[in-house]
Amino acid sequence: MISHFEERDKLKKQFSLNEIQNTYFQIVENSFKPIFEKMTKEKVNAHQVASFYSSNDALIRNIAPQINRFINNIYDFWRNVGDIGCWHLEDSLDNLNGVYGGDLFPSYNENIASKCGIYTDTLVLPDPFVRSKYVFETSEDSTRVYYFVKHGLNVLKYKELACTDLIYPIVAILPDMQNLEDNGRDIIRVLGQADTLIHAQKIFDANFDDEEELADFFKSLDTIEKLENNIRRKDRVLFDTDWNCSFKDNFRRYKDTLPKNILGNITPGEIFHSHIFSRMAISNELLLKSRQLAGVPIIEAPTSWQYFNWKLEYDALRAENHYSVDGLHILKGLNDLSHTDMPWIGNIPSESLIELRKQDALHEIRDILGDSIHELIETNPSNFNITRDKLLKNIDNSLSMHRKKIDDLRQRKWRFAGHDIGSWIVMGGIEIAAALTGTPSWGLGLIAANQALDPPKLKEIPETYREISAESEAIKKSPVGLLFKASNNNFSAHDKKIIPTRFS
Repeated sequence: MISHFEERDKLKKQFSLNEIQNTYFQIVENSFKPIFEKMTKEKVNAHQVASFYSSNDALIRNIAPQINRFINNIYDFWRNVGDIGCWHLEDSLDNLNGVYGGDLFPSYNENIASKCGIYTDTLVLPDPFVRSKYVFETSEDSTRVYYFVKHGLNVLKYKELACTDLIYPIVAILPDMQNLEDNGRDIIRVLGQADTLIHAQKIFDANFDDEEELADFFKSLDTIEKLENNIRRKDRVLFDTDWNCSFKDNFRRYKDTLPKNILGNITPGEIFHSHIFSRMAISNELLLKSRQLAGVPIIEAPTSWQYFNWKLEYDALRAENHYSVDGLHILKGLNDLSHTDMPWIGNIPSESLIELRKQDALHEIRDILGDSIHELIETNPSNFNITRDKLLKNIDNSLSMHRKKIDDLRQRKWRFAGHDIGSWIVMGGIEIAAALTGTPSWGLGLIAANQALDPPKLKEIPETYREISAESEAIKKSPVGLLFKASNNNFSAHDKKIIPTRFS
């Protein structure tokens, strides 16, 4: 055991997390940098570019043969250093890590670090190429090209946050190691089956002794009608939160998303069984990774969040808890606010997040966000709405107090030594402005103002100005000041609707 940890420390020193991230992004850039630069210039998104490539037969024929070679290189890289990257975060005992899950990768139309990076030390994102292993192995070429291009472009959005030289990166991309190991997903399968059993008991209001009995029951539901007639709790049936049709229509819509080669002769019940299991397996995968990295789960997708909530409910029944409840509430609240009351939270630029870290502002902002949250959670741990509302109030109050400090300072800037200098500056013109900045060059306008209005002594002005300027700079550089600056920036640009005609 001792030798294991000695070897572990040796490898961590040999391969820093920053080096691992830089090498990973270099591999991705080697294939996607020209396309990424074109995408950025044209102001379109990864989905649009990937759709363009995957709908062009010539481009598909050109790209598809390259995918396997790229994926193999990525797999080889992670098999060598993936564990080491995880160890760095496992051992970062003072860090608060956020672990993304519930989907292949964060949405292409926003940077998830913008909202999570004001709370987490490091946001852990999954390598989407590894997570899409099944897609690349089983799908037709157009689908493979779509995800290949989309993943490459989405990944590069996070390069600056992952590769800036900090003690711990704001973003770290790491693989799901179980996808690279023989029998690596066995534990996820076992846990997913256990939760599927509980969930099915809720849906059908029936007791199943084990997975085998449950599988036989699902197999017997050989028509959609029979499946629907056996359902007792429709509130536990969910394919997609955006689908509002009948059960039959939603089921058919879900079935149409599945690869035709896996459907075969399986019954509607078996399809439904597979759907529940895959959702529960995803939730377990996220919780396992969060526990491994001592992190807090982060889920953007509403459907995944609902299944995750059911998973948490079933864990509570079994007295299982592997995550920070406070962190879970705060990160869920930040995600909700970015789509509702405070959209600017989802648009904080990378340079602002980096500045927050360099100014060591994160801990103070985290304290502001978490004020009185714990007490609310203790009262009702499943009420994410009330903690979101408290989070909104915490942010709003801190920004309001900051605005007041700025307003007070502005008032002080217009008075020196008890004198109202508004009209004085008007009479003194540019020369007074020069005095305020400490520039030793004053003209006739200043003399006239001095004679007419008895302004403060000139020697007092530069020093007073410097004092106020220093206070102003301190307010601006404070943690809340940095957050205030981010909230006031204009991030209203929208993606273009027109897809460029050429990206090759």
